Amino acid sequence: MKIKQISVYLENVKGSLRKLTKNLADNSIDIKAMSVADTTSFGIVRLIVKEEDIAKTTEVLRNAGFATRENHVVCVSVPNKPAGLDSVLEILDNNHISIEYMYTFNYSIDGNAVLILRLQDNDEAEKLLIDGGVKIICQDDINNI
Repeated sequence: MKIKQISVYLENVKGSLRKLTKNLADNSIDIKAMSVADTTSFGIVRLIVKEEDIAKTTEVLRNAGFATRENHVVCVSVPNKPAGLDSVLEILDNNHISIEYMYTFNYSIDGNAVLILRLQDNDEAEKLLIDGGVKIICQDDINNI
């Protein structure tokens, strides 16, 4: 039930993030979740969009001169209360699953926070999380937001 994420590499220059969002806006692509990280020489923007917009997003951004890459991430529902996040991280930690990065979703689902995780082993982590009672968010859930 992994979902696709689009990673976009940006030059660390003024206006590059706006150029990215403007290209998406001009093509009616709705960003469902976004993370921005930087290094000394470039930035990485991670995007979640509706499934029907994944190929279009990649094409639009590549045509605008951005380098992109698609990969899979795990998206989970996290109880929106104290220790909600810890209950998810505990399952991963107890099973020695490393988190490469994580970020939150722009929306809640059923009143719960939504967390996007890139893990050392997405398949194993997903199985462990399901066994631990964590609801996995699928692409259809995102498409319906």
